[in-house]
Amino acid sequence: MRALRVTTEDGPDAVTVEDLPEPDGDLVVAVRAAGVSFPDLLMTRGDYQLRQELPFTLGWEAAGEVVRAPVGGRFAVGNRVMTLSFGAHAERIAAMPEATFELPDELSFEEGAALPLNYLTALAALQRRGRLRAGETVLVHGAAGGVGTACVQVAKALGASVVAVVSTDAKAEVARGAGADAVAVGEDFRPQLESPVQLVVDPVGGQERFVESLRALAPEGRLVVVGFTSGEIPEIRVNRLLLRNVDVCGCSFGVLALGAAGTTGAAERLAEMVRAGSIKPLVGSVRPLEEGPAALRELDERRATGKVVLRP
Repeated sequence: MRALRVTTEDGPDAVTVEDLPEPDGDLVVAVRAAGVSFPDLLMTRGDYQLRQELPFTLGWEAAGEVVRAPVGGRFAVGNRVMTLSFGAHAERIAAMPEATFELPDELSFEEGAALPLNYLTALAALQRRGRLRAGETVLVHGAAGGVGTACVQVAKALGASVVAVVSTDAKAEVARGAGADAVAVGEDFRPQLESPVQLVVDPVGGQERFVESLRALAPEGRLVVVGFTSGEIPEIRVNRLLLRNVDVCGCSFGVLALGAAGTTGAAERLAEMVRAGSIKPLVGSVRPLEEGPAALRELDERRATGKVVLRP
């Protein structure tokens, strides 16, 4: 089978397609589509917190059909599934049963590949870590990207109003299409807000953005840090939290999933939202496996809108 491999940690252009043996495992999925995420980009440079021994196959999320399943398990051969299992950028993947879920009939394989990591992260960031309540207002940074559009849709499904922050007018249209109630364009986003917000979700990072996000919070507001796609990790003087009675917390869905038994329940909640028409993953570019380096460069250069997907 073909797989997208990292043999040296020299960035996207060093990633290659190789032929590998079919994977072993009780649950094996034929990958029809695989999501490309920011952790994939970081792993090509050795910058992600979870290091892998070289060489390794990229990819954290995929959608496809079961081709091997254990007797008496939750899945049978032919089932349509989506999975959060490492090594997804390949024609076959040995999937983790506890991180594999039924793919709703309403979604294509490409949409299924766009759902697990981004939407489970969005649900965890908004509801579990951000303590979002219906009727509150959420500000979402990077709102045209994969995580951003997921946060916009999930926040709306949870009964919130959403202010999207994006970098260009073209991305503003993407955020509006995802359901944002208002959009702020550019780095100077705070003067564009009509009023303070109760929650900020930030997958972008950057020092100035972070400080301005704190200033945008209403009293007892919350800021959830999801990632640092800008490449700059901000720092904070904690007296800002004290003086304004606001909270800052982090959300790493991978860590939450490893330490909690609620992943299946969260996936079922998302499936309910899909069936209700509340969420529908926004797929951006779709490329063949051989164009994996170009897909990673889209993320690196912040050109991607929605979810970048590979089709093995």
